[in-house]
Amino acid sequence: MTAVVAFVACGSDSAAELSAPGERGRQLSTDLGCAGCHGGDDREATIGPDWTGSWGTEIELDDGSTATFDALYVERSVRSPDAQRRTGDWIRMPEYRADQLTDDELADIVVYLEELG
Repeated sequence: MTAVVAFVACGSDSAAELSAPGERGRQLSTDLGCAGCHGGDDREATIGPDWTGSWGTEIELDDGSTATFDALYVERSVRSPDAQRRTGDWIRMPEYRADQLTDDELADIVVYLEELG
């Protein structure tokens, strides 16, 4: 029984699998409220499009075009959320300027999202 409990605990501890930048990105996404809307780790998205399983996929934008969910897409979405809005009836995401979220912090969030999958 102990082995089963240990196995379940290890399997659910996704934070232990993150790199140092990924962990910083996870913490930033929690502190800034991003994860509250977009999910992540063991949370489901509630207000915005779900991050989990999005990395590397083609997503449909509200203008009918598509984009790859990658570093470039995430960076554009954070700096200018209305530039590439995903289809769906989402609440408008706030814009994060470089004086609110540095490029290095944004890079850590990108690493987290890539490691999240």
